[in-house]
Amino acid sequence: MVQCLELYYKQGRSQKDIAVALGVSAATVSRLLKRAMDDGLVRVELDLPRTEELETGLVRTYGLREAVVVASGGRGDLRAELGAAAADYFEKIAENGMRIGLSCGFTLYHTIHSLRERRFRDLALYPLSGESTLKLVDIFANTLVGMMAAKYRPHVRAYALPVQHLLSLKAIERERRRLLRDPEVRSIYDAAQDVDIALVGIGVIAEQTPGFCSLAESYGVSVKRLRQLGVVGEINYQPFDAEGRVVDRPELRALSRRLLSVEGDRLQALSRRDDRYVVAASGGKAKVDALRGALAGRFLNVLVTDEDAAIALLRR
Repeated sequence: MVQCLELYYKQGRSQKDIAVALGVSAATVSRLLKRAMDDGLVRVELDLPRTEELETGLVRTYGLREAVVVASGGRGDLRAELGAAAADYFEKIAENGMRIGLSCGFTLYHTIHSLRERRFRDLALYPLSGESTLKLVDIFANTLVGMMAAKYRPHVRAYALPVQHLLSLKAIERERRRLLRDPEVRSIYDAAQDVDIALVGIGVIAEQTPGFCSLAESYGVSVKRLRQLGVVGEINYQPFDAEGRVVDRPELRALSRRLLSVEGDRLQALSRRDDRYVVAASGGKAKVDALRGALAGRFLNVLVTDEDAAIALLRR
């Protein structure tokens, strides 16, 4: 395995050439390289291109603390590329002993996956919301907290927020009050409101998307209806319109109140502070309207996005 790694990564030789040199099959070389990756002998660090002009334009136009723009048109999954860039940014700003809050989504999943193990000590990790559905639990906040905790074991403390699977607003409010009377739940919920770094995604309003839209469907609120209400996106299960205002309509309250989550006004308050980071990782042409609304509402102070989205955001 070590010989394969030396020849493949340091000398840049093909798997076929390595197979001939070592007297084994190409399939064996491939298996050894994969096993080395799975066993943690290989770490991949991406040095993705950044377009400084676009980053400067986003900071100036939207009053951001910082922006990170990755190249569009790469061969990989855009969410994975954004996640790698967000992980790199996080590791530049994080310090030992910080409180970290995590939202949910596929891009954040890739962010956590890209973090280097045991880089920090004494972190406290908090979910910014409970889980929303009974499916796709791997992309929700409690699960991502667990994934991140595994990166930094044993020098980490990780917490979870409970989940409510209730339909009526009256029952939701009653259960919410009961949960928040529990001292331990209350302490976790309060701590999540004041993290040093919040890592969040920005959701688009579209058919067959997990998270907020799927939850809305289960409560009888279709994507079409969300659009009629002016919702262009959501951040941590807080629906907002094109002007960045949280859409607080009676038919949506069961959705937003069902979860113990850090609400939009709290994210805005954290974003205004010089000693706090609210880092949103989101990109792609389909998310431009949602991104523009989130930026207008100042729910974040750092944006990690791609060239196509950045160009569209700066076009107006």
